[in-house]
Parts: sequence; structure tokens; C-alpha cells
Amino acid sequence: MFKGAIVCVDDQKLVLIGLRDQLIRLVGDEYAIQLAESGKEALEILAELEREGMEIPLVICDQIMPKMRGDELLIALHARYPKTRKILLTGDASMDAVINAVNGANLYRYISKPWDEEDLGLTVREAIRSYFQDKQLTEQNEALRRVNQDLERLNASLEQRVAERTAELMEANQHLQQAKEAAEAANLAKSTFLANMSHELRTPLNAILGFTQVMSGDSSINSENRQYLDIIQRSGQHLLKLINDVLDMSRIEAGRLKLEEKSFDLYRLLNDLELMLCLKAEENQLRLIFERSQQVPQYINGDENKLRQVLLNLLGNALKFTQEGSIILRVKVGEKQAVTPQDTINLLFEVEDTGPGINAEEMELLFEAFMQAKNSQKSQAGAGLGLAISRKFVNLMGGDITVDSVVGKGSTFRFNIEASLAQASDLPQQSSRWRITGLAPDQAAYRLLIVEDNWENSLLLLKLLSSLGFEVKEAKNGLEAIALWESWNPDLILMDMRMPVMNGYEATRRIKATAKGQATVIIAVTSSAFEEDRSEILSIGCDDFVRKPFQEEIIFAKLAEHLGVRYLYQENTANSSAIKQPTEPANIDSLTPNSLKVMPKEWIAKLYDAASMCRDDLILELINQIPQTDTDMAKALGELNYNFQFEEIMHLTEFASPENANSNINYLL
Repeated sequence: MFKGAIVCVDDQKLVLIGLRDQLIRLVGDEYAIQLAESGKEALEILAELEREGMEIPLVICDQIMPKMRGDELLIALHARYPKTRKILLTGDASMDAVINAVNGANLYRYISKPWDEEDLGLTVREAIRSYFQDKQLTEQNEALRRVNQDLERLNASLEQRVAERTAELMEANQHLQQAKEAAEAANLAKSTFLANMSHELRTPLNAILGFTQVMSGDSSINSENRQYLDIIQRSGQHLLKLINDVLDMSRIEAGRLKLEEKSFDLYRLLNDLELMLCLKAEENQLRLIFERSQQVPQYINGDENKLRQVLLNLLGNALKFTQEGSIILRVKVGEKQAVTPQDTINLLFEVEDTGPGINAEEMELLFEAFMQAKNSQKSQAGAGLGLAISRKFVNLMGGDITVDSVVGKGSTFRFNIEASLAQASDLPQQSSRWRITGLAPDQAAYRLLIVEDNWENSLLLLKLLSSLGFEVKEAKNGLEAIALWESWNPDLILMDMRMPVMNGYEATRRIKATAKGQATVIIAVTSSAFEEDRSEILSIGCDDFVRKPFQEEIIFAKLAEHLGVRYLYQENTANSSAIKQPTEPANIDSLTPNSLKVMPKEWIAKLYDAASMCRDDLILELINQIPQTDTDMAKALGELNYNFQFEEIMHLTEFASPENANSNINYLL
């Protein structure tokens, strides 16, 4: 939403464009920049802006123009827009026009051509500030005048004085409401800032994670450097998770949080949580019990990540604050509401603990953001956002959270969600264990155009695509993209959306407005984190959407989907047999902590971390690093991993290198 419009008038189009670009750098997207090449066109634009209710804080006008000079135009519009600030651009030394504009149009300032951009910036900012300051002062004076009139009438009698007090009370309430609205506006501005900052963080992070993927595919890299790449990759993913957590909070505050539904295995989710938390429960000498009703379906469609986050928060709190006894998670099916579709179910979750309980005063503030119970202050510091975010997530999933608690006996948190039934076939495919090495023979030569103003991200895509055999060209903005599209005829365009000169939105509109452009596939590649931005991007003509930072498999899959590209594949490692279901029995009994000591301590620590998180995919990656001379150990670990015996793997690593295993627990969690 623009704060207002700045109207620029000059009969030379190049001057107008240069002035517009400088103003955009000065004021960003806060103000709409309107261009007119004549006085008549300027008056028409001003009239249209007035009809739309748009503020017009500033008009910048050239003096020497045909038909209507600049001073004549400013005098004409001053009669209708007296509050608008007016700046005259002049290239001649005559002061007559300036004096005429000062006397007839209350000229704010004149600037000689050619102007200095810094001087222009100072003048424009001061003019806009002056406009809104005067506007505010006028409104305040008018409000003060009305108040004074009211006071004069109310002071005429006792009844009027009583009415005066009532009016003052109403005015005070209005000020309180305004203060509340101002605070809400500030909160929204903060959320918008966080969203914009996340965009700026995602852009370099895309290059970090992307080039890590590129280098990981290089078979010449030694094991030590491959470990360093793995550290970079994990650190980058950890940073991405932190950014997404911040975004969750900003989405909630801005009212932009949405569900990301997909089909998933609920049983697997619950089993993973139990395995993940059982070690912590054992350390605290607590009993962790998961009870699931037989009526609970295995496969459902819903937001798996938000459900996991809610359960982790409630179970994590119970583990932190319970000193002895047990924590029980119960999952069952509730009564279906009459208005829900036939395939929709109501799932009920209960987390019961034997902790210290919560008193009545703290219960009232339990789900407020940045609030903590006194018991939590004794146990662990934190921002006090967990339960507030959990309630928002549950509300979004069609339910609510309630709590019953008795001081000294424990608490029970209950929540319900709505979910639809799914089938095993609906679940997304697991990521491929094969690496793409090139293009399959006997297919067309594909031309790909990369449109990206960020050099690092452009280079990343160039390396990924050209190394496979695609014909690739680059453009730094929308204008260059259109020119290359017209002359080179690419099959597919990877289009960044935020660029100088011409952004991806406008370039896509122009390309898709032609018959030729309808046949060109355009995939938006953007750092935007909001789902509504995705909808807007697809609505302007983009055929698909990829969010930064991306995995290389996503880009390759999109190319296959839209162009029918066929690839050549190679197994990631020569030891990939250890990651499949064992074809012959492995001698698990021969696997001892001493067996693992042939591997580096860092490897053992990573294996512990992966097992503690129930990350079978990470365990598989580590198994693939075992030398071929120890295939028996690889097969045994592979069988344990295949059967989800993560606790057994953890015990092996603890005895093999306990100091390393324990030192890394918090790193990945």
C-alpha cells in the first residue's frame, strides 16, 4: 500500500526515466512514481489520483516544455492542490519562471539541471516530510478548533459541563483505541520487516547450500574435505530452520500463517517422537508411555510439521518440569462434527504428566506470548513462545488446546485437530538415493535461460545445469531476459522475481502476453517465504515455483516435469547396498562397540546424533562412508537402521566413544 504518489513532468522521456530510477532508490516502494510528458497529461494524472483518494505530496516539473511551461503548470495545479509541494527543474539561468512559480504556486524549491542526486534526495525527503507535517498540523488545528468550540458551548451551563466530562472520557477512550491500533500497526511493521529480512538471508544461503551440493557431487574430493562440506551443509540447514522459525512467528503476528498439508504416516510420526524422547525420559528416570487407540488411522492428510512441533513442545515441557513419575501421550478418535466431510476425522491428543502443576494465576497467562510460569523460570530460560505458537498451530488445524492442572499432582494438556483420511499410495516418494550425472542420449538439446541479478545464485544454476549438458545463457534483469528470449528462443526460463531495471513479474507478463511466450515454460525461483506470493507469481503466468534455497533435485525434477528431460544416474556411493533392505542375513551379534572404533571419532558422534533423532537417511549416509574392508559392519548397521533399531545404534556409539556422542547431542537438536 503506497503512502502517496510523486508526479514527475518532463517532455524528455530519458530524463523522466532517470528521475524515476533515482526516486525509486530514494523512497523505495513507499510511494507510487507517476510520469507525465506534458502539462496536460500531468493534470489528467493528478485528477485520476485525486479520484482514487491518493495523497499527492510532491510534483517535480521541468520548466521548458511545449504548450505549457513548468511555472504555468504549477500555477494551474496550485489552485486545486495547494498543499502539494512543488519542485521546479530548470536548465536556464533566468529567474523569471522561478519567481513566477514562487508567487503563483508557492514553489517549494527549484533545482538547476543537471542536478546532483544527493541534493535531489535531500530536497525530496524534506518536501515529503514538510507535506505530511503540515497535513498533520492542519488536522490537529482543525481538531483543536472543534474541541474549543465544544468547550465554549459546554461551559454555558452545568449540563454542558457534564457533557464536557463525558466527551473527555470518550476522547480518552478513543486515544486508547488509537494507541492500541498504533501498537498493532507497529507489530505488523515488525513482522513485515522480519519477512523482508528473511528474503535477504535466503538469497546468500541459497548460494551456500547450492554450491555445497555442487561440490558434494565431485568424486575427487577427499574424505576430510567431504566432512567439511557436510558441516557447511548442516550448518546452513540449521540456519534455514532458524529463519523459518522466525518466519513462523512473523506469520502468526501478521495473520499470514497457513497450513501446508500433505499425506503422511501418523504411526511413523508417533514412533519417531517416542524414540526421540525415550532417552531423555530414561536419563530423568521417568516413564514415557505412548497410547494409541486402534481406531486411529495410520495415514492421514494434514500439516505434519505443525503437528510434530505441537507434540514436541508439549512433551518437551512435560519432560523438563516433571521430576518423578510418568508422562503419557494418548491419541484417539473423537466424535465427528456433523458439518465435516465424510473422509474427515477428529483426532484427540492428551499429554499427561505428574509434574508440579500450574496454579490458577499462571493458568490465565499460560498461552500468552512471552509469558512463563514461575516453575519454568526455575527450570530453563526461554522466550515463552512455545505454548502460544502451539495454540495458533492447533487453531489453524481446526482445533484448540485446553489444560487441567492440580498443583502438586500434575497437568494434562488436551488438543484436537481435524484431518482427512489418506492411503499409503498418497505419501510422497522418498528422496532418490541416486545422483544425476548427465542427460540421457537421443533427446533434444534443451536451451535454458537463467534470469538472476545475484551473481552467486546465477553461477550456481549455471554450474548445476551446464555440467549436465544443458545449453545455458544468463540475463541479469527482465529487459535482458526479454531480449535473449526473443533472439535465442529458450525452452525454459528460470526467473528470479526481484531484480533491478525490470523485475521478474513484469518480464513474465510481457513474455506470456505473446503467442510465442505461451509455449515457453517459466519457473519462478524466489526467496519469498509467503504462500500468497506464490499465488501471485503463478497468476501472472509462471508455470511453476521454486523457493530458495533449493535442493538440486528439485530443479532437475521440475525440468523433467515440464520438458520431459531424461537423465543418466549413478549411485551416490559404492556402498549403497548397505542402505537397502538386507538381501542376506547380517551377523548383528558380531557388531560391538569395538567394531565402530575403526571409524573416526567425528563419524561415531554423527552416528549417535542421527540415531538420537531417528534420522534413518543420515544414518544411511554415514554407513556409505564405511570402507569396503568393513562390509560386515556396514551390513549389520544397515539392518539395524532398516528395522528402526535406533536405540541399539545409540548404545553402540555410547560405548564406542561416549565423550564424543554426548558432546554432540544438542548440536542437531
